[in-house]
Amino acid sequence: MHTPATVGEMNSSSVDDDLDLNVFDPYTQAALIRGGFLSSKNILKYTEAEFRKKVKLTVVATHRVFIAAANISASNVKCHQEPNNHVLTSGCKQIDKLLGGGLFKYGITEISGESGCGKTQFCLQIALTVQLPLSLKGAKSGAAYICTEDRFPSSRIQQMISNIRFKYQCDSKIDMNELCQTDYGDNILISHIATVEDLKKCIHEMLPRALLHRPIKLIIIDSITAVFRGEYTPSEVPRRSRDLRDIAVFLHKLSVEHGLWIICVNQVTSSISDIGGNKLVPSLGLAWANLVTTRLMMSKTQSSRYIEVMFSPHTAPTSVPFRVTEQGIV
Repeated sequence: MHTPATVGEMNSSSVDDDLDLNVFDPYTQAALIRGGFLSSKNILKYTEAEFRKKVKLTVVATHRVFIAAANISASNVKCHQEPNNHVLTSGCKQIDKLLGGGLFKYGITEISGESGCGKTQFCLQIALTVQLPLSLKGAKSGAAYICTEDRFPSSRIQQMISNIRFKYQCDSKIDMNELCQTDYGDNILISHIATVEDLKKCIHEMLPRALLHRPIKLIIIDSITAVFRGEYTPSEVPRRSRDLRDIAVFLHKLSVEHGLWIICVNQVTSSISDIGGNKLVPSLGLAWANLVTTRLMMSKTQSSRYIEVMFSPHTAPTSVPFRVTEQGIV
């Protein structure tokens, strides 16, 4: 029987999917080793309740294991597979610096904020930057854009496309020709979804088929909140948590298997702990927060807009101002 004493030995030969057992207490380490649950893939096959019974851990300990498992792909980032292109530009130098270089592959990046603060503008810009040449920190690939609230803002994306040659400048003539000649609109696959079941079907069936036939490297869900609002009664909270986890875990899986950037838009709600009701926090609660790799929040005042890193494995919490122009976010 293995003991926690073997943890350091095992970690030295770990692969990208392996858990870092050293972050857990000795009892949890022993339980994971005894059950052979050393990778996130093996753990995320189960619900937390099922897993807790299998390994005989407390609710709190099981929850910590699931947090680590859900975020493992982003923690490793798999830089060795694509060392020159695992970071995607946001199209704004200040925001790239804020993010530690840009948007990182592998995992879920959440962007939250109140209505009108710039969340969809941010998503539209990323749907274009993913198509940029590699020299501009793009990926020369397309995007899948899932709308759950409003219709896709076609006129706005066309306005941004018409300004691309002014917003980005290439040193290479070849890259400049590519920048100007790319058919940006045709490289965005758009789907309109209204229910949780439709979203699950889209993610589990439609997206995997699309990824096999189209050069897609970015998935955007705008917003994840809309389909989950109002579909569940108070007694159905456990089912809601399972559905959230099912969607998030499969997005993580697609991200790792296909080398994708995943962006999910979230809305905000008043904090329960805030008596005045002025403090806004991302919606969907802890069940969703534990499955997010990087959390960004946008806010606005009368004169300015800000984007803040709330948590990320790649950079410290901080914020920068930004503006929305005809060209996009700057």
